[in-house]
Amino acid sequence: MNHPSVDLSMAIQISMAPAFLLVAISNLINGITATRQRIIDRYRELSAENRDVLIPPDDVEYEKSVLRHRVSLSTRAITLLTSAIMLIALVIFIIFISLVSPAIDLTLTLAPLFAFAMLSVIVASVFFLRQLRVSSQQLRRIGLSA
Repeated sequence: MNHPSVDLSMAIQISMAPAFLLVAISNLINGITATRQRIIDRYRELSAENRDVLIPPDDVEYEKSVLRHRVSLSTRAITLLTSAIMLIALVIFIIFISLVSPAIDLTLTLAPLFAFAMLSVIVASVFFLRQLRVSSQQLRRIGLSA
């Protein structure tokens, strides 16, 4: 039998691999949040009474509806990525507890939790890609290539 400090050290080492995934997902959330903030700023600019933008009123309303759609897609992506972070954190917790306390074996729960976390990342990526596509369509509509 290993010394308790060796078991603890091993538990920490094994728990670190999914922790790096948490960092990557956090960076993705930061990027999507920054994009979402720019969308919101543009919406506020278009909604202002004394706006500097010279766009016909019908085009303003259309662009605002596109921006609302983009915010919705970004929010869904952020929600799913946050869910993935919680699931991965739970995976790390279970790995740690299972290795430190052999009497508590929760390893069978790891695979489905990790699979759901990855599914959340995949679906969030689809929402973000959809948001980018909507953005590209809007850029083409106003005459900019995307």
